[in-house]
Amino acid sequence: MRKYVKVIVCAILVLVLTSGAILAFADENPSVAAGSIIPSDFFAADNVVENKGTVKGDLIGFAQSLLNDGDVEGDIIAFANQMVVNGSAGGSVRVFGNSVSISSQIGRNAMVFGASVVITDETSIKKNAYIFGERISSSGNIEGNTHIFGSNVTLSGTFGGDVFIHSMKEVSSLNILPGTVIKGKLTYEGTTEYHVPSGVQVGEYEYIAVKAAPEKQSAAKGIMPYVRRLLTLVVYYLFALLIYKMFPRFFKNAGTFIGIKPASAAGIGVATFGSLVGGAIFLIILLLITVFVLKVSVFMFAGFVFAAVAIVTSAFAEIPVSMWLGDSLLKKNSNVPARLALGLGLIAAVRFILELAGGISAISWLTGIISFIVNAAIWILGTGAIIKTISEIVRSANAHAEDEEKKLASESVDIYY
Repeated sequence: MRKYVKVIVCAILVLVLTSGAILAFADENPSVAAGSIIPSDFFAADNVVENKGTVKGDLIGFAQSLLNDGDVEGDIIAFANQMVVNGSAGGSVRVFGNSVSISSQIGRNAMVFGASVVITDETSIKKNAYIFGERISSSGNIEGNTHIFGSNVTLSGTFGGDVFIHSMKEVSSLNILPGTVIKGKLTYEGTTEYHVPSGVQVGEYEYIAVKAAPEKQSAAKGIMPYVRRLLTLVVYYLFALLIYKMFPRFFKNAGTFIGIKPASAAGIGVATFGSLVGGAIFLIILLLITVFVLKVSVFMFAGFVFAAVAIVTSAFAEIPVSMWLGDSLLKKNSNVPARLALGLGLIAAVRFILELAGGISAISWLTGIISFIVNAAIWILGTGAIIKTISEIVRSANAHAEDEEKKLASESVDIYY
């Protein structure tokens, strides 16, 4: 139950932070009219967001209802209750919503989350598809591998690679319609064996039996905690991508800084930890003084600053460390989403292995120490990179402001003469 509450709180915080970030960078007009061209990225946050034109960069939206009927040359990253993705996307599509419908030409990967997900027969996905939902219907053409996590799954269309279907509930259904073509291997994981019907072309088929959990079995021993863990990781990944889209240069530099100057990153991280400890002591003293001398607003402001620094460093420390790990393991010409995904996945895998090893009584004390060292190292290195990056952003903003002042002063002199 404690894990479930943590997941819910994390999801709420991510959505709140995401909405705030998009609102800060959103375009004033949440719609792109037919025939209009946006030469760069398009950020939109409103009750209704629509794109019927052409976006040369990425489309990033947060809305109650989102519609894309136009062309997006980059990625589509969106959070919406009701979502319809038509048109085309030259990059990847990563969307999160309650009801999601896709009829689009997607140049790279698709990552879709929703209670109800429909991928129509007009959809073409050039690479891989990752689909999570309660009710899933996929009838398009997916050239790469397909991973589906759902309870009620219906498949038709053509799948060029392997198809993995993971049942999320003990009582679930899988329906593959006649005429479906799966050129690779079909793997179904569930409590009830599925037999491929006639009229369905499958290269190879494997059924993996999953034992139904007893009614009184703890939820921690079931599959749902792992599904929630995966969903939390993916939402965190999407939020990290959103930060990258807003600050691409600084985002890359954060990971590079750890690789080039790990000692400096660790030093800044340790200094930040010392500042947080000192700040906590200062807040306690300030609280005592506030009771007798100062106004409550002084304590509230100091507490807000302290909480903001603590939350930012705690929530985002994994991002630069993940970029550094991705940079170290992949080629330099690999794209940022791939490096970020590899780094986050590696950190999650290490933590999961340590958690499993912690259940072995003989080595639980050792895994506890290793787990503490790993988490401390991630926080220290990540925090150092974040503080360094924030200082670079502030320095760049100040330099830009000074240049603007000099430019205005020069123009004023020219006008005077």
